[in-house]
Amino acid sequence: MGKFATISTLAVILFATTVLAPQAIGQDAQTGLWPTSFNAHQTAADCGRWKLSPDGFCVADDARNGLEVGVRFRTSQRVQITGVRIYRVDTATLTGSLWDASGRLLAHGAFAPGPANAWQDMRFAKPVTIAPGGIYVASYFTPRTRYAFRYDYFADAGRTVGPITAVAATTGHPNGVFCYDDAVCGSYPVRGYRNSSYWVTPLWNGATASGANAAHSAPPRVVRVRPGAHAAKATAPVKITFSKAIWPSTLTSTTVRLMHGTKPVATRLTYRPARHQAVLTARTGLRAGATYRVKVSTRVRDSQGHRLDQNTRRAGRQSATWTFHTR
Repeated sequence: MGKFATISTLAVILFATTVLAPQAIGQDAQTGLWPTSFNAHQTAADCGRWKLSPDGFCVADDARNGLEVGVRFRTSQRVQITGVRIYRVDTATLTGSLWDASGRLLAHGAFAPGPANAWQDMRFAKPVTIAPGGIYVASYFTPRTRYAFRYDYFADAGRTVGPITAVAATTGHPNGVFCYDDAVCGSYPVRGYRNSSYWVTPLWNGATASGANAAHSAPPRVVRVRPGAHAAKATAPVKITFSKAIWPSTLTSTTVRLMHGTKPVATRLTYRPARHQAVLTARTGLRAGATYRVKVSTRVRDSQGHRLDQNTRRAGRQSATWTFHTR
């Protein structure tokens, strides 16, 4: 995307409890990949030559003839797409669309007039039922070519909420996607630049995503840890319980680390699949009266290939980190 200029981690958590609370995704009547309360928490350094909005989104003013930006997604079950949600920058009349993989327009509608730098929903006149097995695109057109973005959001992983997954970029198949109004792609967004998110999502009825399906397609998280808030024996193993089954080969000395200060501690790692639990045992024991830190990387994946994301309400994938003390 020629006009553009060129692992988030959680803060160390001093546990008041040994349980990490689940990060709930709002399942109101209309669900999207990002809720209307979502904040990208970007910085000026993330924006290249573009500006940072007052509420933490990188925004571009590309001074072109208009631009369609979108997200490629699939579904794990039949679901009705009811509209499009965007983070709005352009105050002109905007339109939203739903496309199939061949570029056929399935639904189209106009956003009501609204302010810049705010989330906004648009509902189609009639919902569109989509089924597993295909790729779809939700997009919107900005006539003044003003839009919000985050570089590299889909570079190595997608985002799943309920039955809908915004797919990770692969060679020859970028995500997000765009098409300039003066380009040969017409209106169907198929091009990519740095696999950026343009903060556009399909909307669907949250009730269609069963609890079992949402749990199946959600990224894994750490839900319980030992030791926790209370000082542990120096001989105690570190136990990490995940929200779902983990792909054992992704649990390694580089993805699950025990640190003392800046130095890694040599450990033996085992996985208990029935409990979704990884166990770290220090090879030479731990020091008494010391502070240790454990970090679980976003390179840990579940059995469906979804990468760990400890806080789905924050932009990008978030690792899990905590400290504990020995007595």
